[in-house]
Amino acid sequence: MTDKEYLDSTSTVAIYAEILLGILRYVPVKNFCDEDEYQSKLTKVLKFENNYDPDLFRACIDLLEDSQYAIDEVFKNGLITESNSHGEQYLRLYGVLNAYYLQLGAITDLIRLFNVEGQKQIRADLKSAKIIELRNKLGSHTTSYINAGEDEDTDFYRLAMTSIDKWGSNLSLIGRKKEIEEVDLIATMRQFTRRVEGILDKIVNKELSRRQFKKEHFEWLKLRYDYLQQERMK
Repeated sequence: MTDKEYLDSTSTVAIYAEILLGILRYVPVKNFCDEDEYQSKLTKVLKFENNYDPDLFRACIDLLEDSQYAIDEVFKNGLITESNSHGEQYLRLYGVLNAYYLQLGAITDLIRLFNVEGQKQIRADLKSAKIIELRNKLGSHTTSYINAGEDEDTDFYRLAMTSIDKWGSNLSLIGRKKEIEEVDLIATMRQFTRRVEGILDKIVNKELSRRQFKKEHFEWLKLRYDYLQQERMK
């Protein structure tokens, strides 16, 4: 398989995560005697605050990759496969909603670690995203949901089972006041994924622009970043 074939088969978020892992692995750390000194110097080179932050960075990368597997599965095969099982529908729906919540946590930590400009607004925008709202209504605070900015009793929601189709194109949420809210799952997923991709692009672009790597390492990183710019982030 060529590099192009491999990248064509890999999601945008997964490629960004791969680049971030490359930065963690390839950033030059010199003159250390043991693991503790390496960790301390790596923290300084990355301009992190705490000695455990490189480990947190790695955890965020793994979380992005793992959650993206679940997200990509729903993008590819939807909520219903050949089994046509109600149990599978709900597993896929609740699973993908919580995958996005996990990505929210990973991105929140990454923008702090890399001191991304406008962190407060980025966090607020992500937390108020429709897919996170949907996760909170269906997959977390389903019977104790508090509507932002409303001084009322808690709300509750249920999902109309008959509204679930393969692509979640018209999910119907029924609230306490019997109002019906309709959501296009895949479209809502794509909106958040594009936000995540944009934030990852800011981080990666900044790190590749300001750091020095060995020639072969930089070429490996740049190959992936150039592919994203030419093929995905148009």
